[in-house]
Order: sequence, then structure tokens, then C-alpha cells
Amino acid sequence: MTQHQEIALKVIKLLANNIAEKEAQLVALAYHSLRKRVADALLTLKKKYDQQDADLFSIAISREDLANIAGTATESLIRTLSDFKAEKLIEIKDGKITILEEKKLAQLFN
Repeated sequence: MTQHQEIALKVIKLLANNIAEKEAQLVALAYHSLRKRVADALLTLKKKYDQQDADLFSIAISREDLANIAGTATESLIRTLSDFKAEKLIEIKDGKITILEEKKLAQLFN
């Protein structure tokens, strides 16, 4: 690292970005509502795994894993997903969650 300062600088930047991202996640856990956290978790998964930028994004993920991402209890997540489903923001079928209204989910942050 001392001999290759360019590599060291890149590693430091990667670590700094990772720390800033984790800090933002902690702030969101502390201050955002459950609905916002669940919506953010769904949109984050879409951003990370939607390679083709499709109109409708579906993901098969366990409720426990999604609850961990959103920072909530599984029961609370299930109630929120049910609310989103009733509001026609998402669809749940065959264990897959499909985002129907990405823009409306994103508006929960405003």
C-alpha cells in the first residue's frame, strides 16, 4: 500500500463510500417510518438486481430477509406488504414480490 499510493487511495475511497452508505442506512432506520423503510428496501433491491431496467421488477425473497433489510420485525413487514398490496403498489404471487408502482413507492420519501 505504501508503494502503490494510487491503489491505496482507491481502497480508502471504497471504504469511505461504504461507511457513508452504512451511516445513511442507520439514519434511515432511526428516523424513517416503517412504510418508508420497506419501500426503500424494495427499491434498493430493484436498483441492485434489475439488470434490464424492466417496467415490472419481481424478486423472490424471504419475508425474514426483507425484514432484515428494512430493519423491522417480520410481522411488521408482512402487515406493511399487505398494505402495499391493498394499495396496488406491489403484487405478491408464488412467493415473488412484484413492484407495480415504483414512482408511488418512491414518493413515500417526499
